[in-house]
Amino acid sequence: MIIPDSTDHDQIFPVEKAGEDEMAHQQISEAEIRQAWVRESRIGRWFLSTNVWFQYVLSVAVADLKQLAADPGLNTDTILDAGCGRGFAFPLLEKHFQPKTIIGVDIDEQELEFAAVAGNERQCNVTIEPASITHLSLPAASVDVIFCHQLLHHVTHQREVLNEFFRVLKPGGTILISESCRSFIHSPVVRTFFRHPKGVQKSPTQYIDLVRQTGFLVEEKKTAISTPYWTHSDFGLRQKLGLAGKPIEPTEILIVARKTDCQGSEKQMGSE
Repeated sequence: MIIPDSTDHDQIFPVEKAGEDEMAHQQISEAEIRQAWVRESRIGRWFLSTNVWFQYVLSVAVADLKQLAADPGLNTDTILDAGCGRGFAFPLLEKHFQPKTIIGVDIDEQELEFAAVAGNERQCNVTIEPASITHLSLPAASVDVIFCHQLLHHVTHQREVLNEFFRVLKPGGTILISESCRSFIHSPVVRTFFRHPKGVQKSPTQYIDLVRQTGFLVEEKKTAISTPYWTHSDFGLRQKLGLAGKPIEPTEILIVARKTDCQGSEKQMGSE
């Protein structure tokens, strides 16, 4: 496991030096980064470290995304775990996708101390980087897969995040998104015990549209919506008792999207 400085990073990714435009892209103040990020509550951080979260949310999401991707030609050599937190997804990504390298990025350096320990326990190479996901230090077209789990509803500049993902993803690469939608994030229980930026959470359809508008190819068969019992206001009690309840907007969405060769070329030409 490596926590690289700039020299280590150049050794891991032997690419050409960034031009002036890319250098300007990377220049952002600490204040701007913090304004775009809402740190989870203490009880939220505790919950994300529990076996309940790992077994019933994270593990299920990784397995479902693997099944939804269902592409024997999927290149998973380098996986970016965006917003990796304490690195709980590292063993799951290693198990389901067999990467050579996992890059864990998070803005919360306290969480990354735990992620460093988790990375040391993996067979593949794990690199940990403290960074804002809107301004990654990774070179363009440097990763094969991006794992984006429960991240977008925590950031205010979602379009900028997806633009950055598009930049670092290789042509033909894949982004795996698992996201809680507005109907769950705006529920009384979540608003009481967890912290999120206001007014940025979306419906399943809106998340799909956002990913497509960024330039990714999203096929309908590569999306899945659901309303797990734990996202109901009564935690699924009425459903278990067979009682009819008021229909609610789906609370969870999975998206498997690709950056095609053609899309990468068109977007680059459009930015010139």
